[in-house]
Amino acid sequence: MSAEDLLRVIYGRRSIRRYEKKPIPDEVLKLILEAGRLAPSARNRQPWCFVVVRKPE
Repeated sequence: MSAEDLLRVIYGRRSIRRYEKKPIPDEVLKLILEAGRLAPSARNRQPWCFVVVRKPE
């Protein structure tokens, strides 16, 4: 990825507030979770956890 491509991604980010009810394919979800897992954290504490809800009640 070039610096120009990276800047395009950074500048194009959005804050999503409405979601579709379409399920996310498993492979896409795995990529998203892996990206979150590898994201840096302050002092490498990694204070997060991830919860995947497939059937909300």
